[in-house]
Amino acid sequence: MSSTLEQEYKKLSIKFLKISLREQLLILICGLVVLILMMYTFLLEPHFKNSEKLQQNNLSSMNEMTSLEGQVNTLTDKLNTDPNDPVHERIKVLQGQIQSIAQQLEAQTNNLVPANEMANMLESVLAGSKGLKLIELQSIAPIPILFGQAEEKDEPQAGLYRHGVTLVFQGTYFDIQRYLEKLESLPWQFYWKKFDYLVDDYPTANVELEIYTLSTNKAFIGV
Repeated sequence: MSSTLEQEYKKLSIKFLKISLREQLLILICGLVVLILMMYTFLLEPHFKNSEKLQQNNLSSMNEMTSLEGQVNTLTDKLNTDPNDPVHERIKVLQGQIQSIAQQLEAQTNNLVPANEMANMLESVLAGSKGLKLIELQSIAPIPILFGQAEEKDEPQAGLYRHGVTLVFQGTYFDIQRYLEKLESLPWQFYWKKFDYLVDDYPTANVELEIYTLSTNKAFIGV
């Protein structure tokens, strides 16, 4: 079996060497494209989907909390004009639900990387990765995440802010893969937003990576 495979390999090698340099380059480029697609499919795509799911859970929790707070305010107004035991009891129930949602939201965001540490995290891991060269590291202005109104007269409130960082660097395919694996192994979590991979001078590629975290602080991150 091994001998047969070796013979087939030699035949393919001979055929490859006989074709023109242009055709050889086309074959190598096609192989590289296949590797990139495999990396995206098995390494990055699951993280993108997980990031979207986590953010949707956070938004849902904050919307529910806002709605419950609106009900508490409405019942409190009624209590001031028409006090009675059922209203007191309903307020206690709603406040308990708000506290429970707040704890769930805290648990969902507890392991997210702090906004002011995200740029340092990316740069330090990159500095410890061989074969990679930093081109650019830039913060993205915080984007408010608006939640539902507590009352019709109220303006939507931003309970969280999305802080992002863009990182541009160069390296070979396998050096880049090792860097991404290091990021995934960190104790901090974050959301994947963008990953662009472009080969300018084979085997060196340019990568633009954008990640973000959530924070209740709207202060801009400096790098």
